Amino acid sequence: MNRRHVLKSAVAAALAAPIALNWQTQAYAATSAAPAAQPSRTGRRYNSGAYPVCMSLYCFNQNINSWIKGRSGKSAPPITTADAITWAKNAGCDQVDITAYFIPGYDTHTMPTRPTSEIASFAAGLRDHCDNIGIGVSGTGVFNDFADPDPSRRNLDVQRTKFWTDIAAILGAPGIRVFSGVVPEDIGTEGGWEGVTRARIVPALREVTAYAARRGVEVTLQNHGDMTATADQTLQVLDWVGDPNLSIMDDTGYFRPFQAPTGTDYNWYRDIMKVLPRSTSIQVKRKPAGADSDGPMMDHQRLFTGLRLSGYRGYMPCERLWDKDADDNPKNQPTPPFEQVASFLAEVRAGLAASQADPFEALAQAITRAGQSGGFTHHSWRRLANMADQAGQAFARNQPAAINAHLAGLQRGLASSQGVTSDTARTLQAQLDALLLPLADVFG
Repeated sequence: MNRRHVLKSAVAAALAAPIALNWQTQAYAATSAAPAAQPSRTGRRYNSGAYPVCMSLYCFNQNINSWIKGRSGKSAPPITTADAITWAKNAGCDQVDITAYFIPGYDTHTMPTRPTSEIASFAAGLRDHCDNIGIGVSGTGVFNDFADPDPSRRNLDVQRTKFWTDIAAILGAPGIRVFSGVVPEDIGTEGGWEGVTRARIVPALREVTAYAARRGVEVTLQNHGDMTATADQTLQVLDWVGDPNLSIMDDTGYFRPFQAPTGTDYNWYRDIMKVLPRSTSIQVKRKPAGADSDGPMMDHQRLFTGLRLSGYRGYMPCERLWDKDADDNPKNQPTPPFEQVASFLAEVRAGLAASQADPFEALAQAITRAGQSGGFTHHSWRRLANMADQAGQAFARNQPAAINAHLAGLQRGLASSQGVTSDTARTLQAQLDALLLPLADVFG
């Protein structure tokens, strides 16, 4: 069955069965380009390959919503969902994340506000558009709150998620991301974090994940500074649900202490890497402490070196956000924020390029070049280059203690004033530091 026939069949099915759209689309969804399985943890290889760059349509959230809702005046300049996808393709993106918010008829608080056949037709049209211009679909998502104290509200979100899972299949999206839910006001009287999670979030996730599996769609749980604020909380939820069709959307901008307003001063890099082995998608952002935080910008070289050290092979949607009060917020701009999004994508590509070379090999080669060009006053550089090479071999064997031992010896050698010029020592130490930080993130 070819792709176009599958999509037409899905639309026809929608006309007959509003919440059973995708029996015809299951074969297509199952054959969508999926990330490779994570490598064995008993051995590692630095991933020097190219990562497909994906853009999340949420980069144009305000602009697409202006179009969907027919806003004018002081709102953000409108852009259609299809035009945003076209822009992503022209900006050099390999994939796009089509959040369900940007399909007319989506509503956060109700079931869809437009006929099912109309929504299905629009989704099929987006899929055709992506096919025609040559861009992949990495996923989609909904907003939900499975921690809400009101069982009727939670049930509504379960049904909404099932509906948009059917639409995900029509889009050809391999996965649909969901949230755990905001911290409820009654958490203190309902058994705390564990009580609310076990009683509310876990049963809802089990239901939507089992439903999605029958449709050939994976569910990805996105940490969001809410009931999944930390890596440990996010991983615990997956363990309690116990369904292999549930993975993690690793949101690099939302790890923080539980119930903290931002992630300022939190070790977000550690949490990002901790959930990575169970993630099939990682959402790359500019501010790891949150869009409204005063924290630093993401160190993309550190982030991507960690991804490569971990052997990650999943999707990587990039999402540019704005502080709601910032002067350059899209609502204050005369056109959609094309330049800002393009600049963000350039930052991502620069980080990917800077992290591409195997850092152990690069360090050994840099020491060798320095030794051969007079940066060392005697042959100690050979011993230091050998330490870098041995650290790389220990990495390949997944031996963290041996990696640390070899690199610690290398660091002591560079810190010594004997046998190395100060300029060489500073240059090589900076290169070593660029490896030590992501190593600590990955191995803890």
